[in-house]
Amino acid sequence: MLNPILRIRANMAAMAMFSISLSLYIPPVVAQPKNFAQPVEASEQSPSQAAPAMWRVTDADSEFILLGTFHILPPELQWRGAALNDAFRRADVVYFEIEADAPGAQTTTVRIMMTQGFNPPGTLLSDMLEPDDARKLQEISKSLKLNFAAINPMRPWQAFLTLSVQLIVQQGFAPGSGVDNVLLAEARTLGKEVRFFETLGQQLELFTGLGPETEKALLVLTINDWDEEVAAFDRLFIAWRTGDADFIDEEMNTSMHQKVPEVFQRLIVERNKAWAAEIAHVMKDGGGNGFIAVGAGHLVGGDYSVPALLAAEGFDVSRYGLEDATPPANDNAAPDDDEVGALLKAMEDG
Repeated sequence: MLNPILRIRANMAAMAMFSISLSLYIPPVVAQPKNFAQPVEASEQSPSQAAPAMWRVTDADSEFILLGTFHILPPELQWRGAALNDAFRRADVVYFEIEADAPGAQTTTVRIMMTQGFNPPGTLLSDMLEPDDARKLQEISKSLKLNFAAINPMRPWQAFLTLSVQLIVQQGFAPGSGVDNVLLAEARTLGKEVRFFETLGQQLELFTGLGPETEKALLVLTINDWDEEVAAFDRLFIAWRTGDADFIDEEMNTSMHQKVPEVFQRLIVERNKAWAAEIAHVMKDGGGNGFIAVGAGHLVGGDYSVPALLAAEGFDVSRYGLEDATPPANDNAAPDDDEVGALLKAMEDG
């Protein structure tokens, strides 16, 4: 089972929680969309194709499609099927978690991480951790080609985000190739109304505001379970690629709820309630079509998931696109991520 750091980032991500942290590292997307609505020839499903889980939420005069995203993906992955394209084309308004392409967003992120992501002078992670954990952290940093001298002064939350991003990049995933970035660029180009559930500052505060013991616990859990990270991430990615909502819930939410309930409440439950309230208000206020792209971990689970919360408000909620047999179109290309590369290079060089 995935440890909490992967649940926090995989959309977060992510992917869920992978979703938050990953979005913080993705620079603005400037690439133009590539014929996103064009049909593609049928072929057998393969590891280079994906059919992410979606939900349809309706009332008498509104339809909103909810897409569970992965915030960082292999550039070659094909994830655009006909049902997704149709829903996106119909949408009058498109929601995302944050405005990742806002002017100055990357500069703001780096500034906050530099000012709030490090311990006071003279305080090192190696002094905060048990000797075995400190030694393992140094070994992990070396395996990721990160300079331990650059990691050691960090606050625990920034250390585990840095390790996680580098791990995923080493698996061939590219910051900037995520679902959110591609769709946001297309929405801008098509002139759709674009809205955001949160600000960049709010997402960053989810990490900068963690209590000392909580952020330390997350780093220690990551260190202790590191040998399982790659296999666990692969399992989660396959679940997202195949639209396996139950597996995503079990791996991203259930264990996090059990092991670090305060983090689960902060990163999942409270945000889901706020987002569902916003969607319900918009749908009740007037008719229309909407499209929502948020980390997959927010759309799965029991009473706390966004679809479940909307169902409790009286909306009709169902899975969407399950019978879409058309393989996804390859619209996931992204520009070179110079800023991300520079950040990781700085970690490597110290």
